[in-house]
Amino acid sequence: MRTRILIAFFLFCLISNQSIACDCRDSKDVKEIQNREFTNSKYIFIGEISKIDTKKHTFEVKVIESFKGVKNGKVYRGVYDKLCGPIINEVGKWLIYGTSYSDNAIKVNVCGLTRSFKNPGHIISATKPPKPLPSKASKSQIEKETIAWKERAKADLAKEIAVLRKRCN
Repeated sequence: MRTRILIAFFLFCLISNQSIACDCRDSKDVKEIQNREFTNSKYIFIGEISKIDTKKHTFEVKVIESFKGVKNGKVYRGVYDKLCGPIINEVGKWLIYGTSYSDNAIKVNVCGLTRSFKNPGHIISATKPPKPLPSKASKSQIEKETIAWKERAKADLAKEIAVLRKRCN
C-alpha cells in the first residue's frame, strides 16, 4: 500500500511540474499559418542575432530588413519561450515574428514561424519532416532524404520572404 501511495505522489508531482506544456499542432496549410502569423504579429523582420543568453532565454538582434513594426538597423532585446519555442539557439540571420514584451524588447511568438536561415527546418509546425523510410533503408537513402528536406525548408523560407516583401510594399 505504501508503495502505491509513493508512486501516486511521484506521478502527481511529475505531472504537476510538467503541466505547463504547450501544444503546437497546427494547420497543415503553411499559407494559413503564415497569414495567422502576419495578422497576430506586431513585429516581422529579418534580423541578425548576435548574442544569446540560454539561461534567461533572451537574445540580442539587429534588424536587417523590416516587414512590420520595427526600424532597419535598430538593435532589440528579445525573449523566447523555452518550452513552446521557437527557441533562439544560434547566432546568425533569422526571420522573426513577434509581439511586444517591454520597452525595446520583442517576444517571439509561441509555436510560431520564427526560424534561422541556417536551419529553417527546425520549426516542425510549418515544415513537413521527411517521411519515415523503411527500416532497411541505407544510410545514403537517409542522407539524401534529409538533404532534400533541408532544401525544401530553405526554399519555403525564401518563398515566405518573397511573399512578405510583396505584402509590405
